[in-house]
Amino acid sequence: MSPFKNGIPITVTEAMIERIIKMKSSDQDIKVEITPKHIVLSGTMEVKKMMFKKNVAFRITLKPIHVEKRTISFELVEMEPIDRDFINKRIFNRPPFFEYEKRTIKMSVNAWSIVRKIPIGTIKSYELVEGALKMKLSL
Repeated sequence: MSPFKNGIPITVTEAMIERIIKMKSSDQDIKVEITPKHIVLSGTMEVKKMMFKKNVAFRITLKPIHVEKRTISFELVEMEPIDRDFINKRIFNRPPFFEYEKRTIKMSVNAWSIVRKIPIGTIKSYELVEGALKMKLSL
C-alpha cells in the first residue's frame, strides 16, 4: 500500500513566490502574503513616464479559479491604486513560472524544482492556507 495513495503533497511558500517574481527584476520590492482566500502581492515598482522615473506602490489580489494538468490559474481580483495592464505584465510575465494574459495569471508548477522531481501526475487538489499554497499531485 502506497503512502501517497491520496497524492503527493507539495507546498509552495510565500518566500518561493517572492523569489521567482524578484528573479528577473531587481527594481521591484515585492512582498507576498497567502491567506486562506487570496494571494496578495504588495510593494513598489519603478515606472518610467517620459523622462522621469517614479516608484509606484501597488497591491494586487489574486484568487485561484482553475486547475489544468500542472497549471493553476488565478484571477486578478483587485489592483490598487491603479489597474494598469503594463504593470501586471511586468510583474507576472515570468516564463516558465508565470504567464499573464487578460487578467488571468497562470502558474505552472512544473517549473518548480520541487515538482520537476516528480515526472508524472497532475494537480489533484490545491488549497490556500496561511502562508502557503498546498497541492496534491495525483499519480
